[in-house]
Amino acid sequence: MPPHAIQDHMLILAAFPPELEPFSERYRKDARAIGVGLVTAAHATGALLASAKPAAVLLVGSCGVYPGRAPAAGAVVVATRTVLADAGVAQDQAALPPPMATHAPTDPAWVERFVAGGCLPAIVAGTLGIATDDRLAHALAERSGADVENLEAFAVAAACAAVSVPCVAVLGVTNVVGSQGRIQWRDNHRTVAARVVEIVERVLG
Repeated sequence: MPPHAIQDHMLILAAFPPELEPFSERYRKDARAIGVGLVTAAHATGALLASAKPAAVLLVGSCGVYPGRAPAAGAVVVATRTVLADAGVAQDQAALPPPMATHAPTDPAWVERFVAGGCLPAIVAGTLGIATDDRLAHALAERSGADVENLEAFAVAAACAAVSVPCVAVLGVTNVVGSQGRIQWRDNHRTVAARVVEIVERVLG
């Protein structure tokens, strides 16, 4: 679906309600919380795709930036693509078998529109857990090639790809992934959520 008049067609998703609270009533009616984590997000997104039959899906939320990667905390990114990342793989202790899907696309037209609206392009890694070790954070970045880490983006993008529904993810950077990440997230996530919503509402019009 080309980007126009999407507030009547796009389903807005977030991991949990505080990420949706800054939306005005005009957008909140089409917004749903899908839960935290890969498995919960995949299940909830699949169910919503089947029941709501949206023309497109927008995931909003937060992410951590991997050490040494851009952008800085406080920025808002749009996922150019999502990749599945695993701590065991990053440390050469596990493998993802070839039949397993490890990449899920986002919609190029929506990516382009959000970049024009002020988002920075980024590759998003989807992990089962938050990396809380600095060395692991570096290893995940190097192995996955991703810029930022988020727990739901890969699941949502994969669920949308399975039924050919365009998907885009717009995420605010709350922290640097690693030992201080959870503290930084707690300090920043509400402010960053408001910034994400400001950009989304401006782009959607």
